[in-house]
Amino acid sequence: MVSVIVASRKDEISMRIAEILKDCYDFKEVDENLYRTRGIELRIISQKHLYADGLGENWNADLLIVASSHRSEAGVKALLTHPVGNWGPKAELGGAPKTISTTSAKALYTSINVLREEADRLELTNWRIGLEVTHHGPRTNVPLIFIEAGGPPDQIPERRALEAVASTCFRVAERRLNPDLVAVGFGGGHYAPTFTKLSLEKRIGFGHMCPKYVMPIDEEMIRQAFEKTIEKPRLAILDWKGLKSDHRKMLLETFDLLGVEWMKAR
Repeated sequence: MVSVIVASRKDEISMRIAEILKDCYDFKEVDENLYRTRGIELRIISQKHLYADGLGENWNADLLIVASSHRSEAGVKALLTHPVGNWGPKAELGGAPKTISTTSAKALYTSINVLREEADRLELTNWRIGLEVTHHGPRTNVPLIFIEAGGPPDQIPERRALEAVASTCFRVAERRLNPDLVAVGFGGGHYAPTFTKLSLEKRIGFGHMCPKYVMPIDEEMIRQAFEKTIEKPRLAILDWKGLKSDHRKMLLETFDLLGVEWMKAR
């Protein structure tokens, strides 16, 4: 099994990150779309990564790390990491309806902490560092995370930000850190400030994260959130103020049925 960093030819920022990886991390070309170094692969795909369903399922991969762009209509520059999937009946940005892809809490925990380290090292002082909740495609059974850089839709991030993402992708592929707890998160907004803070300050690793704006979700989706986090967490952490009272009630009833413990975010 091998960890694979993935870049898409349909994403200019993704390809710029791939070029930094090739230049700085001693990747050797196997063919025009495959490079290897020290037990890690870099693969270039022609599809937009959001729509590459089945990604990596024939690669003998233990983890897929997708280097990607991020768009902020508000113009906020950010370095982000997140799992993927669709909580609801629509799949407008890839994947399948009501289907989330497999992910790794350890990989996400490592990526958010390494992004923080790299941002400090490279003096990216005006960049937001954070988790995003589970969203968009592709659908795959291979554990997958996205690591992104971006901001205003019409701007290419400065090279230092792309270097931070490249370094983070490589370090996650090399070795995953061990958080003290692993959990699935429920509630709050898209940029998951509560879960980001817990990851950076309290050594808690999150797999899938379900935001307030997709609630309510059904028992099957809640079950998927736990089963498709490879560490198999049995703990839910709720952003209590970031959930409506009836949604909290529904979640707690479902956790009881599933035998899942829960706690309020602190």
